[in-house]
Amino acid sequence: MTGRNGAFFGLTMVLLYNFLDAGKEVYSGYLIQTAHPMSVTFIVFTIVLLFFQLLCMTRMREQYSMPLRQGVTLLTLNMSTAGAWITFFYSLRFLEPAVASAIITGLAPLLIVLIYPLFARAEKREYRLVFLMGIALCSIWLGWLSIQEGGAKNGYSFQQVATGIGFAIACALFSLFSSIFSKKLSNHGCPPETIMAHRFYLTVAITFAYSSGVSELSRSMESAFTGVVLLALLGVIVPLWCLQYAIKVLTPVKVMVFMAVSPAFTFVFQLFDPRLSPSPFSFVAILLLCFFSVATEIWRVSTIKGDIDDGYHGIPENRRS
Repeated sequence: MTGRNGAFFGLTMVLLYNFLDAGKEVYSGYLIQTAHPMSVTFIVFTIVLLFFQLLCMTRMREQYSMPLRQGVTLLTLNMSTAGAWITFFYSLRFLEPAVASAIITGLAPLLIVLIYPLFARAEKREYRLVFLMGIALCSIWLGWLSIQEGGAKNGYSFQQVATGIGFAIACALFSLFSSIFSKKLSNHGCPPETIMAHRFYLTVAITFAYSSGVSELSRSMESAFTGVVLLALLGVIVPLWCLQYAIKVLTPVKVMVFMAVSPAFTFVFQLFDPRLSPSPFSFVAILLLCFFSVATEIWRVSTIKGDIDDGYHGIPENRRS
């Protein structure tokens, strides 16, 4: 795959992830109003884990154990994955899906630009800080709108909305570490499917241990079995599969920047949910967030002269695939 084709493929995968992930966020927000977030997370990721385990053991036996050879990296990925998904589902209890998505994806590019060089010191700083600050400020504005409107529109207290924002910020932090350590495994030649097969052990274990109990799980399965399976397939398996391939060919920073337009997709999906009444101010903040995201990438491309980013910057030649 050539540099330009690889970049286009990566962008396509991220945009497909954004579209599917937006639908997942809105539907998840509905689902966890009637079921405990831990129970939903446990059921969904048990399905996801079994799917990729069966896929790898039947079609990729030789590569199946490759991530296991990177024990520390895989353990860290398991921890960050569990943290990201648990905090995500809890944030949806007290925030509109588009607002939660905007806070998470808006803060992530700024955080990863500051943190990623600690893990990849040879990586160039190719993004202008002012645009990333614009993304972060739009996220903060959305958080403030949520605090102001959450009680009046959704019956949430200040403490509940603030808790939702706290979970969203934590999710952003966990998500960027997931991207960094997924990239590390990809750099060691691990196929995306094998990474997916091994990254959810801790998520399943923690959510099962802290779930409301077997009776809660049974009620969740009985009342929303079809919805949970649909969420696992179209809301987690397919979009994360796309994201894992994007991470393989793009740098984590670029992936996070492209993901910052995700709230626009989520906002559109919210229009079809009668439970939600999105604020016009939220829409303006989301549009600004998307503008800063696109401007960030345009500025990066315009400042690179004669240096085509092939998606493999900083990866040893024998690790490229």
